[in-house]
Amino acid sequence: MANRGLEESSKGLNQVEVNELKSLKSLMEKPLNEDTYDKRFAYLLNFEEIQMEVDVRKYDMEDVTMKRFPGNSKCLLLEVPGLAENRPSVLKGDWLYVRIQNGGKLGTKEYKGYVHEVQQNKVALGFHQSLLQQYVANMKFRVRFTVNRISLRLQHRAVKLAVELSLTDIISPSLKTACTQGTIIPPNEPLRFYNSKIKDNPQQMQAVQNIVAGTSRPAPYIIFGPPGTGKTVTIVEAIKQVIRCIPTAHILACAPSNSSVDVITERLLEHLPKSQVFRMLASTRPWIAVKNSIKEVCNYDKAYEQYYYPNKEEMMKYKIVLCTLVTAGRIVSANFPPDHFTHVFVDEAGCAVEPECIIPVAGVLDCLPDIKDGGQLVLTGDPEQLGPILRSPLALHYGLDISLLERYMTQCDVYARKDDGGKGQTYDPRVLTKLVNNYRSHPKLLEMPNNLFYHRELVARADPVLINAFCQWKGLPKPGFPIIFHGVEGEDMREERSPSFFNPIEASIALDYVNQLMKGESRGMKVKQSHIGVISPYRKQVQKMRKLFEKQGWKDIKVGTVEEFQGDERLIIIVSTVRCQPDWLEMDREFHLGFLDNPKRFNVAITRSRALLIVVGNPLILSKDTYWNSFFEFCHKNGGYTGMPFDDIEAFFEDILQRFNHLGLKG
Repeated sequence: MANRGLEESSKGLNQVEVNELKSLKSLMEKPLNEDTYDKRFAYLLNFEEIQMEVDVRKYDMEDVTMKRFPGNSKCLLLEVPGLAENRPSVLKGDWLYVRIQNGGKLGTKEYKGYVHEVQQNKVALGFHQSLLQQYVANMKFRVRFTVNRISLRLQHRAVKLAVELSLTDIISPSLKTACTQGTIIPPNEPLRFYNSKIKDNPQQMQAVQNIVAGTSRPAPYIIFGPPGTGKTVTIVEAIKQVIRCIPTAHILACAPSNSSVDVITERLLEHLPKSQVFRMLASTRPWIAVKNSIKEVCNYDKAYEQYYYPNKEEMMKYKIVLCTLVTAGRIVSANFPPDHFTHVFVDEAGCAVEPECIIPVAGVLDCLPDIKDGGQLVLTGDPEQLGPILRSPLALHYGLDISLLERYMTQCDVYARKDDGGKGQTYDPRVLTKLVNNYRSHPKLLEMPNNLFYHRELVARADPVLINAFCQWKGLPKPGFPIIFHGVEGEDMREERSPSFFNPIEASIALDYVNQLMKGESRGMKVKQSHIGVISPYRKQVQKMRKLFEKQGWKDIKVGTVEEFQGDERLIIIVSTVRCQPDWLEMDREFHLGFLDNPKRFNVAITRSRALLIVVGNPLILSKDTYWNSFFEFCHKNGGYTGMPFDDIEAFFEDILQRFNHLGLKG
């Protein structure tokens, strides 16, 4: 679709413009290196921004009213349907634009409204007096939404700086230069681990030791952490050991999301003094959403009830600064000495686009050989789980959705799996450690993702009391096998022109399972709401199921999309796949919805549960996907299938097959 779009866009252009388009296409298809790096990412970010602008305008509103905001006389309160679902995404500090609308007549002047506060489904907008003086109750407005460009501008700057500062060893790590600048920890000084359990995990121990020793330098070090293998434990221990073993060390620790950074901060404070740790929050973060356990190390002035940002000299006193990738742009702007931050850690690196991951690096980290104890970039994540979420088909086609972590592991020889002397394949431990001990799931829950994504290298090490809690639950088709595939024909529906679907039959079945779980117990364990998570790839199905559960008083059961569950886990997971008609599969592909043709989304969905996994879906539709078909066969073989009888499946299989062929889909 992206290639077709480029070709079609040449229609009506003059020769100069056609040549420019050809040049652009040529650039997009060249290998990524220091010569093409900043130009290519600049175009990719522009593609994404254009699509974001197109998408956000779909939320524009007409003939809406605003009310006076009780908390501030300079603000008006606007109700925005879908705000709680981030559709559209509006944050404190954003701008919205309004025009007065009087019947069919639209005012000529557009007023700029600053978002002072975001509530559940309302925003408080600050306006100039020129609008406030005209305002009367029930006045009608047209509202225009816009894209906040701060993150995009920081990403543009980052890729440009990466080239200007010649960060070749980070952009394109090579076999020639990797592992040439490491320091060696004397063998008579073994590490004293803060977390004693790490000594029983060879891979975690290896990763921490090699990060402290800087074995990969100047190339980045990667901690490859499949689900439930303790990568956060590993990165936290590595940060603590760097501080303990390298007196000159100063660390910048980042992640794409606030929640991930908060977890690292919380765990660092278990052993490190608060005077060494600084958690820098963006002004858009609601203070009420910050955990009490980390508030003392945050940049919030309680007296003035607002965020503050220390000067460079003040921040240099801290050993560890933690923030999101985007907020790290403030560090770059502050122009710290090039050798101040010796280590940069990026957690959940697979969830961010590459330019975002470069924000805390370019202009912060110096990888020159004269930096004896530093210049170390550490990335953690899993390229087999969900990557960054993008909207532009062109940006997707040309690889903006490939994270820096994934690019290293799939396109860079330094991080390739290599033969291990006839014993199989492995990674070079000097540059990458793959964690293999899974502390989350029952062995049967681990078996499919292990076979499909992780070379059968994961080892089940979870607490047997927890993971076996539902092996004898009366709702299982076969005792001892804690997975249910509940086959149902279902009915996928949508409202108006929304691309998001819901399936009321599947929602009802999910509700029945929750009822059974909440009313009973297994092995003496009483099921709590917090034990259960419900996943669907469609936002509309999530909304419908949330309402169903709230009517039952189940407000503590987490119901969300697959993206909302990445990094999370529950004792029990119920998955509603929704899709049951082949007619809509092309729309799914266009809007990047659903489970089919998306192995990463499939992988995340089936690896969230610890003790019990229930999948509700149409086996005929799901079997058209290689991964879901393998899962279906696995469940059927092990006695975990229930629901739609196989006689019924065979009865209308031919009809479904004909419809697939008619649509040109692979049957």
